[in-house]
Amino acid sequence: MTQKLGREALDKILQAADVSSLSVRDLIALTREEIEGYLPDGVYRVDPRNGDRILYHSSRGSRPHDNVPDSETEIPERECTICQGNTTGVIDVRALSEGFTFINKNLFPILYPFEREGMASGLHLLQWTSSQHDKDWHNLPQEDRVLVMERLAALEKTLLEGAGELPPTDLSEGSRDQDAFVVIIKNYGHLVGGSLMHGHQQIAFSNVMPRHFRDNARFEKEHSETFSSYLLRETPSELVVKDYGPALMVVPVFMRRPYDMMLLLKDASKGYLHQLDERELAALAESWHDGIRAIRAIMPRMGREIAYNVITNNGPGAGLYVEFLPYTQEIGGVEHLGLFVCQELPERAAARLRHVIC
Repeated sequence: MTQKLGREALDKILQAADVSSLSVRDLIALTREEIEGYLPDGVYRVDPRNGDRILYHSSRGSRPHDNVPDSETEIPERECTICQGNTTGVIDVRALSEGFTFINKNLFPILYPFEREGMASGLHLLQWTSSQHDKDWHNLPQEDRVLVMERLAALEKTLLEGAGELPPTDLSEGSRDQDAFVVIIKNYGHLVGGSLMHGHQQIAFSNVMPRHFRDNARFEKEHSETFSSYLLRETPSELVVKDYGPALMVVPVFMRRPYDMMLLLKDASKGYLHQLDERELAALAESWHDGIRAIRAIMPRMGREIAYNVITNNGPGAGLYVEFLPYTQEIGGVEHLGLFVCQELPERAAARLRHVIC
């Protein structure tokens, strides 16, 4: 029988049904009440060569994993702690065509709402795509996918409205337009940082500005346009995978690993999920379905274990774009030096992706 979290089990851990009814101050209080162990160190450093921010978390390596293979060929199905309801309090829930999608707090957070100035401070939340264990972006109907994206946008809006609740850092972050940042990612597979099989997104609310965000802001300052608008203008037609109307899926001309993809919102004046209209949210939801479904189809044919990251670029200088990054090729020493050797041409990757998706 397919594992799932039932409504009765959900009700036992339900703290709020709508994250829009909560403030960041509420979320901080709920986090401090519930999360006591496995806290991050609150320390962060900056690599002066490229501005990378490094967060330190001495206990995170001991968090449980249910997705590590027992052999080289298969990952056994194990009891899911989420389906059993052995998780943190839920702060948002919406019914889907089957089951529901919900948001709760990460029991092993990379950020914690420390009060002291100079510490890396924030929140770490999880959005479970579906209460059904085997349902995720690649196999949910479009109406459910849109609803999941809407809840993600609602959480983003709530967090940004409370940006002033986090203490400032003690290192100069340079010129920036906001005090806190919302990081939205998806890790699937133990090879790329995923620890649980049950489909989910991670949302970090941070007073430390990720380097990628700084890069986007610097690009806009230097080129007088957002990075997404630049890519929309410069990407050749043979690298376009699918046109969704308000958004475009492309293979970047600078593809680092085979089958990297980018979803570019065409309205570069919008930089956040919560600013999108219904058509744009629907396009974004469909692109997550297409991109992840393509990755899941292609990687086994390459003899690779399914593993990928999805990262959302929002905020100053980005416009709004999403990167789909399948783990199709290892990173070697030369790549760590910034010289990437990619084992496929972008044009061939785009053609294959068009065939799989369209």
